[in-house]
Amino acid sequence: MSDSNSLFVFDEEREEDSSTIKKIKVLTVEDDINYQHALTNSLKEMRPEDNCEIEVLTANSVSQAALVLSLHPDIALTFIDVVMEDDDSGLRLVSTIREVIGNADMRIVLLTGQPGFAPEQQIMKTLDIDEYWNKSDVSAEKLQSIVTSNLRTWKYISQISSARKGLQLVLDASRSINSKHDMGSFSKAVLEEISNILNVTEGGGIMCSTQSDGEIIRAHISTANGCFDGYEGKLIDDRVLLPQIYSDFERALDEKRHIFSEYHTIFYFCNKEIAGESYVTIVQSDNEISEQNEYLLKVFSENVSTGFSNIALLNKLTELAYTDVSLNMHNRNWLTREIKNMNLHEQYQTRLLVFEVEQFEEKAFSFGHDFCQKLLKEVYKNLMTIFDGYSARIAIINNSSFGLLINANFDITDEMIASLIRQKCIITSVKQYADLRILDLALSSVLNIVPEKIISIAESSLSDSQTASLKYIKHTQEKTEALTNRYSLMARLRRVIGAGTLQIALQPKMDLATLTPVGFEALARWQLEDGSFVSPEIFIELAETAGLISELDSVIFDKIISTIHKLSDMGVNLPIAFNASAFDLVDSDYCKKILHKLKDANIPPEMLELEITETQAISNYDLIRESLDEFMALGIKVSIDDFGTGYSSISHITEIPANILKIDRCFLTDIERNANNQYILEMIVNLARRFNFSIIVEGVETLEQCEWVKKIGCDVAQGYYFSKPLFFDDLTTWLKQYGKV
Repeated sequence: MSDSNSLFVFDEEREEDSSTIKKIKVLTVEDDINYQHALTNSLKEMRPEDNCEIEVLTANSVSQAALVLSLHPDIALTFIDVVMEDDDSGLRLVSTIREVIGNADMRIVLLTGQPGFAPEQQIMKTLDIDEYWNKSDVSAEKLQSIVTSNLRTWKYISQISSARKGLQLVLDASRSINSKHDMGSFSKAVLEEISNILNVTEGGGIMCSTQSDGEIIRAHISTANGCFDGYEGKLIDDRVLLPQIYSDFERALDEKRHIFSEYHTIFYFCNKEIAGESYVTIVQSDNEISEQNEYLLKVFSENVSTGFSNIALLNKLTELAYTDVSLNMHNRNWLTREIKNMNLHEQYQTRLLVFEVEQFEEKAFSFGHDFCQKLLKEVYKNLMTIFDGYSARIAIINNSSFGLLINANFDITDEMIASLIRQKCIITSVKQYADLRILDLALSSVLNIVPEKIISIAESSLSDSQTASLKYIKHTQEKTEALTNRYSLMARLRRVIGAGTLQIALQPKMDLATLTPVGFEALARWQLEDGSFVSPEIFIELAETAGLISELDSVIFDKIISTIHKLSDMGVNLPIAFNASAFDLVDSDYCKKILHKLKDANIPPEMLELEITETQAISNYDLIRESLDEFMALGIKVSIDDFGTGYSSISHITEIPANILKIDRCFLTDIERNANNQYILEMIVNLARRFNFSIIVEGVETLEQCEWVKKIGCDVAQGYYFSKPLFFDDLTTWLKQYGKV
C-alpha cells in the first residue's frame, strides 16, 4: 500500500451542497387548538441551524399522534400535552413512543396546563422524558432554548444511533464472512454481504485474485453473483466490465486503493500472507450508493482486508459493539455475552453483583449530563480498584448501574460493603459522594434463564419496594421464583381487568346501637381458574406498578353499580363504599365520570360512599382536595380509611374534606387490656366529636371488642364478629336474618 500508516487511502469525502435546505420535523400533540396554533407559528419562525428549517406536524389526540408517528419515523422533537382525551393520555403516548415503537432517539418535551397534576421529578424519573414544562412558563425565548438544545441533542443521538445500527450491520456481515474457512465460501460471503449493505437487487459482484507477470497484471474471477453469474474462471477485461467500471478497476490496481463511485465500488486488498497476490472485489449496484452506505462499506472493507489472513478487525468491531463509547467501558451487551458464553459449571462458580447509583435521575436533572458521566467514570474506577486482583468483569448495564461478575466464593465483608455503598469521587477538583445500593445474585439461582432476563431480574430485585431501604440485598432462588411468578401474575391481571372478570365482596357495616346493617364496603376479589384467590394486597400493588389501577377501579365501580341495582330490586337500599386511588382523584374529570355513570344507571349519589386512606388524603391533599369537595357536594359521603396510622393525622384533620373517620383495626388489638390503644381510641372519638365526624371502627372480631367500642361512643363498626366479606348470593342469605330480603 502507498501509506504504511493506514490500511488504505480513500477518495475525497463527498461535499455537501451548501444550498440544500434540510427539514427537521417537530410534532406537537395538543388538544387545545389555540395553544397549538401559537406553538406552531413560533416553531415555523425558528431556524435552529444554517440550511435547516423546521417542518411542523400536528395532532390533536393520541390516535392522531399514533398515525403521524407511523408516517414520520424521523421526527426529531415532540411536544406532548399531558391531559387530552384522558388524564394520562400524554403519558401513555410517551410509553407508546419509547416502549411500543421503540424510538429512543426522539426528544420528548411534556407540557401541562395543570402544574399540580404530577410531580415533575417523579415524571422525569419514571418516564424517559427530556423536559417537563408548565405551558404558562414557556415564553418565546424559552421555546427557542428548548428547541435548540433538544434538536442539538437529537442530532448527536441520531448520529450515534445510526452509527451503532450501521456497525451492527457490519458486525453481522463480518461474522458471516469470518465463519467461512475456505476462500471460495469466504469470497462468496463477502459479495453477498456487500450486496446486502447496498441492497443490490439487479446488480452483482465479482471477486478476483491478481497475479503479476512482469509488468502485466492478470485478474482471474474466482467468485461471481448477480448480473455477473457464470463469469467464474474468466479474466477481467473491458468486455466483462462497463467502460467506467473497467477504468476504475485499472486505477484501483495502479494506485492500490479502493474506488467508490455513484453506482459501483471497487475494493483493493493486499494479502501479505501470499507473496505477489492481491484481491479485488467489484460490486455493481442498481441503487445509488449513499454516503452512509459508502461509510459502512469502508468500515466493512477493513474487516474484509484482514479477513483474508485473520480476524483481527473482527475483534475490533466486536469490541465497539460491546462498549459504551461515551464512557469507554464494557456495556450491557458485553455482560450478556459473558454470561451466555458460560457453561453450567461456570455459572455455579459465578456471582453477579449489581451496583446502583442512588438518586441518579435527580442528579442528572439537577447537575446535568456531563456531571453524571464523570460521576459514573469515578464510580467505575473505584469499583475496578476495590476488585482489583479478583478477576472481576465489570460493565455498565443501564444509565445508573454497573454489573460485575466475580467468583461465587468471593467473600464480601462488612467493611467492603461499607466502602462500596458510599464512595468518594473527585469531580472537577471537588469532592463528591456517590451512594450505592448492591444486589448480590448467584448465577446458580437463575439457571435455565436467558442472560438478558437474568440482568433484568437483578434490576427488578434491586428496585423491589420491600428492599428499597436496604443497601445490600442478597438475591435468592426464592426471589427468582417470586419475580418470575410476579411477571406472570401481572400479565394475567392485565387480561382479567381487560375482560372485566374481577369480582366484589361486600362487608356489612353495622349500627352499634341497633346491631343492624347500615351499609357495605365493596372489596375487590380476584379468583383464579383453580378456585383460589389472589390477595388484594398483591394484585392491587401489581395494578399500581403496571399503571392499571384506574382501570381496576373502573371495573370494580361498574360491579358496584350492578350490585346496587340487584339489591334495590330485592328491597335493600343501603349505601356501598368504594375505594378510589389518589391517581383517580387528581383527575379533574373523575367526579364527573362517576356522576355520569350514576345518571346512566339511575342511582342517587347517596347510595355511594367514597373511601380514601389517610396517607393518600394527607400526602396528596393539595391535588385531591377539589375532587373530595365535589363528591361531598353531590351528597356522596367521604370516609378517611385507616385513620390513626398516618404521620400527621391531628394537624390535618380539620383540612381534609370528609364526613367519616374510619379507625384502623390495629387499635383494637388486645383492646380490653391494652391501655395505650384504649387511650388512642378514646382520643380519636373525642376528636371526631369535636369536629363533627362520624366514626366507623373496622376489624371488630369479638363480643368484647364490640362492647368496648360501643361504650366509648363509636357509631358504626365492621369486622368478622358481624360478618366476613360476602359475595352476592351469600350476602342475600345473611340479610334474611335482619328481615332485609
